[in-house]
Amino acid sequence: MNFNQVITATLFVVCVTNIQAQEVDIKKIFFTGQYKTAIEKWETLLATKQSIQAWVGIAKAYRYLGLPDKALKILTTTLPVTTPINQAILLNELSKLHLSQAKVKAAKQATQDALRIIRPINNQLVLAEILRQLGNVQTAEDEYEAATKSYAEALTLIAKSNPMVPYFSADDVRELYGKILVNQAQTAFWFDANNAYQYSDTKQAFKSSIDAVLQATEVTKNWPDAFSEIFALIAISKVIQNIQIKLPEPKLSQLNYQVLNQAQKIAERINNDQAKTHVYGYLGQLYEHNKRYPEALILTRKALFAAQQIQEQLSMYRWQWQLGRIFKAQNKSQEAIAAFKQAIKIINSLAIRDQLMATGSNNFREQIAPVYFTLADLLLQRGDTASVREARDTIEFFKQAELQDYFKNECLTTQCTHLEQALDSQTAILYPIVLPDRLELLLSLPNVTKLVRVKVLVSEKKLRREIALLVSSLRRHPLSYIYSAEEDEVICTPDSWQQSETNISPRAEEFLEPAQKLYRWLINPLLGSLNNINTLIIVPEGVLRTVPFAALHDGKEFLIQKYALANTPSLCLTDLQAQPRTVDKMLVSGLSESVQGFSDLPCAKYEIDTLQKLHNLYGVEYKPLFNNDFTYKNMQQRVNQTRYSIVHIASHGQFKPDLADTFLLTYDDKLSMDKLEKLVKRTNSQKIDLLTLSACETAVGNDRAALGLAGVALKAGVKSALASLWKVDDAATPAMIIEFYQQLANPKLTKAQALQNAQRMMLTNAKYAQFQHPYYWSAFLLIGNWF
Repeated sequence: MNFNQVITATLFVVCVTNIQAQEVDIKKIFFTGQYKTAIEKWETLLATKQSIQAWVGIAKAYRYLGLPDKALKILTTTLPVTTPINQAILLNELSKLHLSQAKVKAAKQATQDALRIIRPINNQLVLAEILRQLGNVQTAEDEYEAATKSYAEALTLIAKSNPMVPYFSADDVRELYGKILVNQAQTAFWFDANNAYQYSDTKQAFKSSIDAVLQATEVTKNWPDAFSEIFALIAISKVIQNIQIKLPEPKLSQLNYQVLNQAQKIAERINNDQAKTHVYGYLGQLYEHNKRYPEALILTRKALFAAQQIQEQLSMYRWQWQLGRIFKAQNKSQEAIAAFKQAIKIINSLAIRDQLMATGSNNFREQIAPVYFTLADLLLQRGDTASVREARDTIEFFKQAELQDYFKNECLTTQCTHLEQALDSQTAILYPIVLPDRLELLLSLPNVTKLVRVKVLVSEKKLRREIALLVSSLRRHPLSYIYSAEEDEVICTPDSWQQSETNISPRAEEFLEPAQKLYRWLINPLLGSLNNINTLIIVPEGVLRTVPFAALHDGKEFLIQKYALANTPSLCLTDLQAQPRTVDKMLVSGLSESVQGFSDLPCAKYEIDTLQKLHNLYGVEYKPLFNNDFTYKNMQQRVNQTRYSIVHIASHGQFKPDLADTFLLTYDDKLSMDKLEKLVKRTNSQKIDLLTLSACETAVGNDRAALGLAGVALKAGVKSALASLWKVDDAATPAMIIEFYQQLANPKLTKAQALQNAQRMMLTNAKYAQFQHPYYWSAFLLIGNWF
């Protein structure tokens, strides 16, 4: 080797060594939570050398900074991936990003792809890291047993691994081992909680969880990534708190303080505001839980200050909410109200709500509702007119946020006309607010500024129980107590409707007791204010959305016999623009055949044929979209050709807690709510007046599924919707729907009054003797514009 070759080789070694030193230095910066600085230095490094570790590091830093879109752009851009191991590492980071946003299916796919690549390769530590992520995905799917096996396999691989494997230092291996044990402790708790019913001794039921926590705590020390160590300690603390809810144990409480105090020392040592806001906040939460409010207040204020320094909105929301709770516990109502208002101001952003849902329980009410309802409670306790209206406005903000979350559309609620502006002299608005210890009834009357307010001393738990009894009884066919009504031959024509059921079991009347209790709580306290009122607009919330108000009973008659009823999801969402009503421009569609695994609807043909005859009375000839003609494409063509005032769909419809599972059945497809919106949504001046869904149902006893039904008119962009809470008897549905349309043809009746008349006819007219039980008619709700 000549002199020049020696110099070149030496310079190459020096250059490589220098780059490796830079990468080590950047990792140290990253480990102290200085993510923006680490990104800048990695980008500088990439200008001289392509490194998959640098790209993954930048993506991880963006994920930690709460910038998932930037992280996703990096991970889905074509990167210089030179080896299968690098490809697997990249996919694993992509899985972590998806899981951080609660995109569990996408996370699982990325992890499975990474596993397919890495298993044939002899790199035990990379495989262990990917198996850890698989366990986290399985935990998110509530597959705790599978997650436990994934973590166990990862730990076995670490024990067998070669300490000189690339990508991992000895400290990295120790940290990975600790992270898996922390994840294992989290999963062990949920596994024990699901199986606790098998044990008479609670301590024995949670023994595995406690052992896992102790083991995880022991190894969560002196990690190279100090920032990760802090959040691992916080995760351990959360597991301890969950165990303590089931098993109050002084030793666990002491351990919890030790864990969070250790995290506090590390956070203050690295002087990172993101770490400090979480440590101070959760330590403050622990003091709050133990009713040590002065210390809790100091720590929560420190957490809020640290969050404000870095403008971390999600933490600012959490700690404002926590401040409000602490002030409330100290009976400092004014300070509590101010803190809750600040929390709501932050959480009113859909982006912040999405972040919150992705970082904890994916239960909107659990994560969001308490701050709104606690503020409303405090305002109602003030009692003055302005505070009562402000309390109602607070619940309105929550309802709008909940609808935005369900339909994943922040623009859904931007146009607002207040219902009170549309009240005539005989219409009132009932606005119930369900609180843990009581029910508050707010009534808006025409030409009266002050709200009528009544406090009913019934707990939420008791209210829920009676609603469950009512709904479970009414959803059951009245003949099913004697024999299977489904085995009956279905007769769809009016000849059979007059045959009254003489052999109904007394059990079919079990709905009456809860129906009367709910009437006493929800209606009776307001009767003195309802003189001269014939229409009642109900703005239900939560569990009240599942209630068929028409079936409430005063001991002598049903509520529908006194008032025309309509539901609306919010005071500020209903389209109140008046426009001439016509029933001669109706798009009728539906299915009678069994398709896509759903049962047939034999009476749908009678329903559609009869509606066609009604149309013929107006001199309008049309062909309904029936069975194989009932497709999305055909509906699009019809809607584009004609300006319909009514769209009628006689087909299976399901409203579920998840919007992705909510649909209407067409012949060859499932019509999602997004597709429905594209199909029928028009400009304000051309809105469809009524969307009728005559065979839909909501998930049993599920508030969130009922939210989807409540918001269907809003989502679809129609003025009103007529739909059912449960799938009604196939012969009764056309009877009810046809009677409604016949009533609706009377221009002197509002839509609410047309529905009332139809339901009263079903209840009292000999023509419908077979369908007098409220199972047949009370499920039908008018949603949205009632006139």
